[in-house]
Amino acid sequence: MDEYDWAIQEAKGWLDVTVVGDGGRAVVEVYDPVRLAQSVTSDMARLGRFTARCLLVVPSVTRENIESAVSALVDERFFGHG
Repeated sequence: MDEYDWAIQEAKGWLDVTVVGDGGRAVVEVYDPVRLAQSVTSDMARLGRFTARCLLVVPSVTRENIESAVSALVDERFFGHG
């Protein structure tokens, strides 16, 4: 993605990211705290529940924040490989 695409994603406050590593891949739902709260509130009102498969919350949805957080999670073997 270029800078414009990242600016749009940061404004939206969420992004699905595929993390690929030794032995597998995982799709991570990345949110900023404000967008997460909005999504939880909306889903609770519509569905009576909120679900997320693999949730990562960062201060803002920027390339730097996502790469830093995913790198730390890989080091911690969060994804079961690393």
